[in-house]
Amino acid sequence: MATVTLSSVLDKQLRSLCLKDFPCGRGTWTKSIGNKHEERNWGYAEEDEGRDGTEKEEKENLKDLLTCPMSPWRHEGPWSPQVSTLRELCVGGPEGRPDDTVYTHFITLRIVDKGVSVVDEGLLRFSSLRELVLSANRISDLHSGRLPSALRVLELYSNQMSDLKGLSCHPRPGLQHLGLGANRLGSPADVQLLTGAFWPQLVSLDLSWSDFQGHRVMVEALATLPCLRTLVLQGNPLTLTPSFPGFTLDSLPRLLYLDAARVTPDDRHRFRGLANMRDMILDQAVVMVTVGKMRGVPDPLMGQCDNAPEFPVVTYSYSVGYEFLNRQPSAADVQVSVEGASVVDAAPGSAEQRPDAREPDHVISTPGNAGNPHSRSHSVVKHSTPKAVWAETMDFCHTDVHGVADLCLLKSFLLGGLSLTVEEEKVLSWPAPDPNLIPGPKPNPDKKGGKDCDENGLFLFLSQCAGPASKTGSGPKSKDKKKKESTVDMIPDAPIRRALGSVHVSLQDLTMGGHRVTVLCDLGVQQTENGARTTASREKESSKKTKDEKKKEEKKGKAGDQKSAAAPKGKGKGRKESEMDVHTEDAVSNQPEPMSVEFKVQLEKWLSASDVHQPQHNLVLTG
Repeated sequence: MATVTLSSVLDKQLRSLCLKDFPCGRGTWTKSIGNKHEERNWGYAEEDEGRDGTEKEEKENLKDLLTCPMSPWRHEGPWSPQVSTLRELCVGGPEGRPDDTVYTHFITLRIVDKGVSVVDEGLLRFSSLRELVLSANRISDLHSGRLPSALRVLELYSNQMSDLKGLSCHPRPGLQHLGLGANRLGSPADVQLLTGAFWPQLVSLDLSWSDFQGHRVMVEALATLPCLRTLVLQGNPLTLTPSFPGFTLDSLPRLLYLDAARVTPDDRHRFRGLANMRDMILDQAVVMVTVGKMRGVPDPLMGQCDNAPEFPVVTYSYSVGYEFLNRQPSAADVQVSVEGASVVDAAPGSAEQRPDAREPDHVISTPGNAGNPHSRSHSVVKHSTPKAVWAETMDFCHTDVHGVADLCLLKSFLLGGLSLTVEEEKVLSWPAPDPNLIPGPKPNPDKKGGKDCDENGLFLFLSQCAGPASKTGSGPKSKDKKKKESTVDMIPDAPIRRALGSVHVSLQDLTMGGHRVTVLCDLGVQQTENGARTTASREKESSKKTKDEKKKEEKKGKAGDQKSAAAPKGKGKGRKESEMDVHTEDAVSNQPEPMSVEFKVQLEKWLSASDVHQPQHNLVLTG
């Protein structure tokens, strides 16, 4: 990609002002002002008025053309508020003011999204410059020696800065605001350069959406900035830890704003004492995932025929699964203890699985987003809740706790969100044949109902199962079935699983300062297998109607029309309206409910200094 210097962009912007064209500058359109001393200073002799026969304009009239809202010569430069005043100063002067006068006139420059990749020494010509905004460019390195000494505000948001070495080699001690958000910063070397030795008068610092993750080290460096009053850390991995923002607020007592929020006296009181608990500050995150109630799953036995065979016995169960970060091999492991929740360690740790951790269903590798400089490729594991039998409302009330040590990886995962899936498991169970009644070899339990036995043995076995039911005679069929199931051993087949629906859950709020995402996931209206079969059979039956039947229906319809025509109009109209109302009420009442799942993802946060001493909030590093 071609190199674009800041000087070339600024020269192009200056040319767009047309300082030498009408109504700026001095030309045939300018009327002599009679001030020879001023003309000598500009280097021009007095012109004879009306020598070329053209009409001259007064200086004030030319300025009006630059400021009038409806004037085509009005030019508002969004890249500097000094553009309008500079053009007014050029009216009646020479063909553009001298270069040194033009450069020293600018106090603010905003060169945004112009593809600038190099800040060259040409910027030093703007000796009066106090504010420089270079956001959304392609700057990867900036040497502080190329910045004007009068500079007070420097904004480099959303560039490609990978370190702060060049910016700190000859720092500008008078700098009061430094905006470095959305860059590739975050190394320990960068943290050591954010101290009062380099920026003694820094009042505002923006480090948002970078990769800083050492909370304790970061705060220790920022505490050396004596004038710091405004700090922006939103979007950094360190904000995902339980100690943020409490440890930051208590360690920086002079801070007035944190992440665009005013620091209140109540905040100071709640987190008082955290600055003295540095040993408790760990760069770990605790994520709690909770699955609540699920509704809207249709009864799988609805629409089943009454004369259906007793075997196989079909059972249905349901579970909710979600994807989370996979464990990565490392020397350290994170152990989290939370009452009433199972622990699933998603942080880098040993490959050994604890007894209380369930085996993941599958592992998926997710590539990083090329458009996001902070995105990283990661693999996710599918976690599932315990299975629940069908009910109109299935309350799983299940919580998994994930301890994560790689905060940058967690940030990338939260920006992408997770996938939630509802799964149905269907199991067919067959009666186990009695080896005493079946001659020949014993049946193989792996096959349905022992199909390797001969027909005579199977007949004897089934007749034995049916014996008690025939003796009771008048007993209800459901009771006989329950009695048989309790006395007869059942052999289940391999489970048949199918996904009823899937939905994507956005978790970006957790990276933007929020610590909880609660959502009611809507997975749409579901239909049972029996209902689908019934619908299909009805469609087939309706398609098989013969032409004669259709003709009969048409004749009946004509006869009905004649009768309705002979009947009084008022009665027929009222009857039709009542029938329409009944059909509307039935349609509303029979409308199926969509399947929904209550889902919550929460970051563990210390809400006060006393939360540090609670056991369920402690993180312990092991081996």
